[in-house]
Amino acid sequence: MAASHYVVFASTGSSITVEAQNSQAKCLLLTGEPLNEPIAGYGPFVMNTQEELRQAVADFRQGHFGAIPPVGAP
Repeated sequence: MAASHYVVFASTGSSITVEAQNSQAKCLLLTGEPLNEPIAGYGPFVMNTQEELRQAVADFRQGHFGAIPPVGAP
């Protein structure tokens, strides 16, 4: 398996330059504005507080997030 790396850039400046060391390299660039809020994470859930996490997990377990229908379902 290839090595994976990530980097977080400062929120200043107006451009970046990325260079690959070989032709097999892949790059995924994600951008967004900083929220400047607390972050609490658990598995796929990301909220602001532990209490919000507990509620999200409970909602998920109770089926409040909906369901993905099986392939081929009408």
